[in-house]
Amino acid sequence: MLIDQIDLKQLRAFVRVVETGSFSAAARALGMSQSAVSQAVRQLEDGLRVRLLDRTTRKLQLSKVGADFMPGIQRLLADLDRQLQDLRDLREHRRGHVTVACVPSVALRLMPRVLAAFQREHPMVAVTLKEISRHQIFAALRGGDVDLGIANVPGDDPELDASRLLVDNFALVMRRDHPLSARDAVSWAEASKAGLVVMASGTGIRLEIERGVADLNQGTPIHEAEHPATLLALVEAGVGVAPLPSLAWPEPDHPVLTWRKLVEPVIERELYLLWRIGRDLSPAARALQRGILAGAQAIRERSLVGPRSVLG
Repeated sequence: MLIDQIDLKQLRAFVRVVETGSFSAAARALGMSQSAVSQAVRQLEDGLRVRLLDRTTRKLQLSKVGADFMPGIQRLLADLDRQLQDLRDLREHRRGHVTVACVPSVALRLMPRVLAAFQREHPMVAVTLKEISRHQIFAALRGGDVDLGIANVPGDDPELDASRLLVDNFALVMRRDHPLSARDAVSWAEASKAGLVVMASGTGIRLEIERGVADLNQGTPIHEAEHPATLLALVEAGVGVAPLPSLAWPEPDHPVLTWRKLVEPVIERELYLLWRIGRDLSPAARALQRGILAGAQAIRERSLVGPRSVLG
């Protein structure tokens, strides 16, 4: 018998015989017959051409070679068992790591809901959430730096696949004591005169505004920022009013801030879940992909966000 024909059954039988002190106890532990265990150990010795066990009628003990051989085999089997368990965990989504890149407004409202549900189902999967611009998201997906991306206006990139998540509408966020809060809706022209604080040029939200309101530049914004939370803080401080999509609005019971629909025109933003074509997503990434789609669906069903709908 050649040494490369030694199999795991033989190694496990040998280790279990030593650990239990008898062939009969090893057979019970392994779910094998005693003769099968004895044969496996004998085949191992024959393959190695050494005697691993000293057998007497009264006692079973390791030979000198067996004593030297035993620790290494125990380590090998333990390491193999860990590797196989890791593989099972990955296959069953119990462990792993996923990196998601999204525009900041998505991180503000959608992803906390998604990750809370995902953590309950997959507590051993770690998720890194990157808040970056849409152009950076596309580059990170193409470069393989992130597994999934969420952005608006996916474009026509041949390297990326996309699934539409939801549609949200723009409204004007203001203080509750602002004069415009008495209105049911506010036009973009009126919002511009009230003093706008807006997302910075190059951000997805600013892109949607510029696509929808061609004459926005007639009213110069007071301030610009790269994160919706910063705009909310500026509005709360009384600096100005902010046009934001519904995922970035303050909570309905916010003590200081409120919002009113923006009209003339009505602007909507479509958000997409993105991934690189041809990249084999890990089981954990596929599970989170399903979780994001389900989370967006749940938001639509609760009428928090949806086609032609407004949070509120």
